[in-house]
Amino acid sequence: MKEPAPESAATPADRLEAWAHQVEESCVPMVYSMTSDGAFEGEMLAVENGGVHVSRIAAVDHVAKYRRRAMSSIEDDYLLVSIQSRNRSAIEQDGRVAVVYPGDMVLFDASRDFEWHFSGEHYTVRFPRQLLTGLAPLSRQHTAVRIPGEDGIRRIATEHVATVHRELLLEPTCGEARAGLAGVTAHLVAVALADFFNRMPTADTNLKTMHILRARRFIDEHLRDPELNPDRVAAALGLSSRYLYRLFSREHESMSERIITGRLDGCAAWLRQPAYAHLSITEIAMTWGFNDPSHFSRAFRRHAGVSAREYRRLSGVGAGVHRLGCVAS
Repeated sequence: MKEPAPESAATPADRLEAWAHQVEESCVPMVYSMTSDGAFEGEMLAVENGGVHVSRIAAVDHVAKYRRRAMSSIEDDYLLVSIQSRNRSAIEQDGRVAVVYPGDMVLFDASRDFEWHFSGEHYTVRFPRQLLTGLAPLSRQHTAVRIPGEDGIRRIATEHVATVHRELLLEPTCGEARAGLAGVTAHLVAVALADFFNRMPTADTNLKTMHILRARRFIDEHLRDPELNPDRVAAALGLSSRYLYRLFSREHESMSERIITGRLDGCAAWLRQPAYAHLSITEIAMTWGFNDPSHFSRAFRRHAGVSAREYRRLSGVGAGVHRLGCVAS
């Protein structure tokens, strides 16, 4: 949780610098400037939700500039969504400016420069890029576009973000629950983005992007099917296998790797949870689509760095253990 901008900062420049340090942890590093001669005032309350950072920011009018080249030390890559709750703000990126009003959403990408004109109050959600990839349109044509959020799935998504922020401030959850909640947040926001961009008439609509999104979604929804393979994905979508291979290659991905990684992630999640402690490792592997225990053992060790048995033991789940402790963080 963050506190108001320090009152002790001696000069306006000092206060902006202190503010920059506060915002950086839950957003990205930016350079700030005032739009008037008044003193800077701002408050940010932030929560971390399984790798997703949700912040409520209220501040006087000011401008934040993000320059990716100057921030080359950033190790992680993020996508950000802002939801305006009071007054209006503007985001400038990729040659466009989106002016957003209460209830509106806007997407912006930390891999490229942007300029943010703050005013009033808003929620900012910072997603690790890979968490949203495959769930919603994420190309240059979708950044800095005003996304009205007054009704439908978009309203559900914006209200969910506000609720998650409020409830995690009041009662932090344990790590496993937070990881699950992060997935829910990512899916709701992604569906809201896709709902808007799929309805919005634009000459930039990319059929290939839609095909690869559908393929990723089909894979993720059928990971437990032992018959799942690239040819089955192509057949289900009515596309040729060669065409899908080319699409994934263009994105530096592999359908086979997505399938095996998704299954291994599913097995790892079950191995960490006491609810599945009664299942043997082989039973868990078979449930997640593996049909060869030896192949699973080798793949899991490469994926996690330890054997599945050791992974379960290190997670605190094993013989005689029925509950994991849950410590608020």
